[in-house]
Amino acid sequence: MNSSSLAPIVLFVYGRPEHTRATLESLSRNGLAKESLLYIFADGPRNDASLKTLEAIKEVRKIIRERPWCGEVKIVQSDINRGLAKSIVEGVGSVCEKHGDVIVLEDDLETSPGFLRYMNDGLAVYRNDSTVMQISAFNIRNRFFAPQTGFLRTSTSWGWATWQRAWSLYQEDANALMVGVQKKDARAFDLGGVSFHHEELQRNIDGDLSTWAVKWYATIFLHDGLCLYPRKTMVRNLGFDGTGENCHEDAEGFHRQWRLASRIRVSRQPVVENNIYLSAMQRHYRKLLKRWTKTRLRDRLLRKLDLFR
Repeated sequence: MNSSSLAPIVLFVYGRPEHTRATLESLSRNGLAKESLLYIFADGPRNDASLKTLEAIKEVRKIIRERPWCGEVKIVQSDINRGLAKSIVEGVGSVCEKHGDVIVLEDDLETSPGFLRYMNDGLAVYRNDSTVMQISAFNIRNRFFAPQTGFLRTSTSWGWATWQRAWSLYQEDANALMVGVQKKDARAFDLGGVSFHHEELQRNIDGDLSTWAVKWYATIFLHDGLCLYPRKTMVRNLGFDGTGENCHEDAEGFHRQWRLASRIRVSRQPVVENNIYLSAMQRHYRKLLKRWTKTRLRDRLLRKLDLFR
């Protein structure tokens, strides 16, 4: 695999210096890092940003320029705050349009040394298969007899890749997506009624949440798309420490406990949802519902209390 055939990487950063450094350090340890092109999108400060946040943003911008983390690094720096969702939608779109494909990271993701190889192999193998709309690097613990890779209807935002042919279908209108999901099969959208994607989409409609990931999943779902997953995760989320925009604090270290796969082999297989992978993901969401029900209830109560302040 030569450098001209490698997909560009995009990394979105804001004001978390330690997380950003950890993400870049792990990425630089990838075997293909020195041959890859890295775009770093650095968002600007919010209007009400504190002095502490402004200093953190300044430190992040220093870190991303510290050394050549990949073969070539291009920095796209914003003076205004665009927000994570808008930054990702526009950043992924612009890079996809220019290069045809893209590998996407956020500033709190530790990657395996085999991450770039797996992502590029997945993009190459399924490049011309319109049903495959995403390559996912994250996965939950799977059974030891599961195949190296498997397909799922749902997407993940923790280390992923796609092509221009798929991303061009992205739908921003949450209302239109909700109509389509309910018309097609809302229960299937929630993985048989065990996940909370339908609720997330509704919260985007209500204005309680502003995210891109559930809209991307809904887009994939409405186009009968599938996402390729590794048997064992190749990325670990470091953002469950209270610093993330959409990740709550995880005192138990639930996500940090998972060991990363050093290598996942990608070979062509029938493009159908894998029942072993689906069962594992459903078990995962059942656990999440138990873990996060109290947190989500607390958030709802706090939002209601804000109305009376």
